[in-house]
Amino acid sequence: MMLLDTLLDELTGRGSGTEAARHERYTWLEQLRCDNPQAAEGGPMAGIPGYHWYRLPQAVTVAGCRSDLLVGTLNAQYLVFEGRHAPAFAAALGLQYDANNRIDRPGGLDELLDAYAEQADGGWTTVPAARQGMPLAGWDDVYFRVRDLSDGKAIQSVTTIAYESSRFPGYTLLGTTMVGAGAIAHDDETAQYMRQIFADWAIQRDCANACAPSSAPWHCTPRQAPPAPFGTPFDFARNLAYLDALLAAYARAQALDDGGDDGYWACAAASAAYQAFSLRYTAGLPLPEVETALEAAIAACESARAALAAAYDDDALPAFDFEQLTDYARTLQLLGASLLFGRHDLAARLAALQTAFDGEDGVYEALLSAIDPRRPAVEEWYFAEPYSALYDCLHADDATLQLEYLQDYLASWHGALVQEDWFNGHLRAQGLGGYYGLWAFEAAAVAQRLGLDRGALAHWLMPPAP
Repeated sequence: MMLLDTLLDELTGRGSGTEAARHERYTWLEQLRCDNPQAAEGGPMAGIPGYHWYRLPQAVTVAGCRSDLLVGTLNAQYLVFEGRHAPAFAAALGLQYDANNRIDRPGGLDELLDAYAEQADGGWTTVPAARQGMPLAGWDDVYFRVRDLSDGKAIQSVTTIAYESSRFPGYTLLGTTMVGAGAIAHDDETAQYMRQIFADWAIQRDCANACAPSSAPWHCTPRQAPPAPFGTPFDFARNLAYLDALLAAYARAQALDDGGDDGYWACAAASAAYQAFSLRYTAGLPLPEVETALEAAIAACESARAALAAAYDDDALPAFDFEQLTDYARTLQLLGASLLFGRHDLAARLAALQTAFDGEDGVYEALLSAIDPRRPAVEEWYFAEPYSALYDCLHADDATLQLEYLQDYLASWHGALVQEDWFNGHLRAQGLGGYYGLWAFEAAAVAQRLGLDRGALAHWLMPPAP
């Protein structure tokens, strides 16, 4: 049928049809609504969110898989297939893995974790029983392709998504967002940013395609490993090769750039350099090799700051904006790792990138006082959660209180950072780049500085060495 053909055209990327054709399909689907008892509470499809279910008059075949069941949400329509087919759909349709948690899930990943509970005000609280051990409540995998349909008047796109989740094990969603949903008026700055994002995704896709799965067992004992819900261990070798390829690709993009995107590629390289360091640590590689990667991550931050300073003609511009939680958290991770490795020179180089925030944050200043006792004592800091517990730990005189505060910090760290794009990376570990280790390096640096009992601080986020 023509209307089914328009759905296939969207999935395969051939086109999205006219607005009139899409409206006709919507009207047609309204006549095909069905009740799906499997989607009732407790049913096998109960975890597939949707407002309406539809039974198509004939099955649609994609990558050799057939389905006549459709679920429609407010902004998208998904075919529902029995079995795990997302990687096969990705290969057939040219989709790539969502390593950076940028694509909206049909219902979201965060609800998977039993270890964290959402509060009425939209915040998150840690369930006390989750203090020890990595949460294993769920997993989540998204493959996607975004087609830019901007026309110079509006910025809009259509996204094809193949999605598997422990919320509905045994099923795969394959569908598209609706054209025009979220469209915004065209402006040059936003359009340039979208072009950068699309170019970045293309680089990530090409690097992923160039990295074949490893056939040999990983030769080191990992310091942290994500859940393996299907019995397949995390491919450390392939992911390390991917990050190294990504760094080389960003360097080429920056060298070839002549359109004012230098700052974007430098910042992308700095983020990838941290990931490469963190994954080497996570993978259990020897500490000298990890330390070399840490040096490279700090150097990448210096390059990013120089590129941003040139782009904005502001030599005082910091590498990280403390008013943004993402930047603040990464600064403390890098600073904590530098102190943990005893690399006070790297900590000083990082501090030199942040002079715009000197004397403004009590947690940052207290950490830096380990290498410079002249740093000012500051009694305020940018983010209460989870960093108040770390501030209290650094300023407590009693060892018992210090230990309690640091335990509270570790218990709240992951849940408080729920909005970060690396949040729950251990549950997005079936594709390249989704996971590189989740570590509160600053907590380990504080424990080392205060001489706290590491045995009492056992936690999946706590770096075990050095």
